[in-house]
Amino acid sequence: MQPPFPSITPTWHNDVYPAIDPSNSELSQAGKTIVITGAGSGIGRATAVAFAKAGAKRIILIGRTESNLIETQRLFPSQTCASDVFVCSITDEAAVKQAASSIGSWDVLVMNAGHASLGYIITSTLADYWQNYETNVKSVVVLSQAFFPNANPSGAAVYALTSGALALPTKLTAGVSAYLSSKAAQAKIMEYLALENPNLFVCSIHPGMIETKLFQASGAKAEQLPMDTVDLPAHFLVWLSQPKTKFLNGKLVWSNWDVEELCGQSEKIENSTMLTIGYEGWPFAA
Repeated sequence: MQPPFPSITPTWHNDVYPAIDPSNSELSQAGKTIVITGAGSGIGRATAVAFAKAGAKRIILIGRTESNLIETQRLFPSQTCASDVFVCSITDEAAVKQAASSIGSWDVLVMNAGHASLGYIITSTLADYWQNYETNVKSVVVLSQAFFPNANPSGAAVYALTSGALALPTKLTAGVSAYLSSKAAQAKIMEYLALENPNLFVCSIHPGMIETKLFQASGAKAEQLPMDTVDLPAHFLVWLSQPKTKFLNGKLVWSNWDVEELCGQSEKIENSTMLTIGYEGWPFAA
């Protein structure tokens, strides 16, 4: 379809397509341990299923509701994919460290859990407003400090699910400042994690317009937007987890962008500040 938003690829996807099919042998995740937060529903659940289809050896499901995580677990082919459930809040430093210690070595960490609330800065309660930062920003630091020491030294990937709306003018996103400003901070932290950990592949991903609980909490209306399938970002994350995507290290990408056209711009993207947090009107080339 015609891209409804600015796109660096001419082709825009709302649904899965062959190049990101997790059953494709070129995208095999055989032998890998995958860790997913917010894995009890929505994008987290779909991502877990996609990595299972790609042949992952072990999938770790982290979330706050055990019954939801077990529901996700039941969707895996038990004969080929081992899985474990850890019930904890991703903002609980002690619980996350304990989980990371129990899990041990890992290959892919998907930081999917998020929080969104509506309201203007002055009229919001501080607790509600700040919960966006606790979940979307603090958790990234907590998870990184707990998990990075056990990353596969041969190469591991770290993803954070973000929102492309953080780049929109504020006049178009009134009432969502807590969520979008926290996501902007999260994206900048991911850039620093990429810089400080050259042995890892670190990337922020806008999943698309998916009708999840988080989407509904943001105040967005599905009938007013071009919606995407929940499998689109799930399959995109599997595609990202291969060596040829390393040109996207430290970048923020959209699941809607065509991956083959994206690869066609690899040199330009890798050697520029494209797809990073900057300052409009002040182009700076390092």
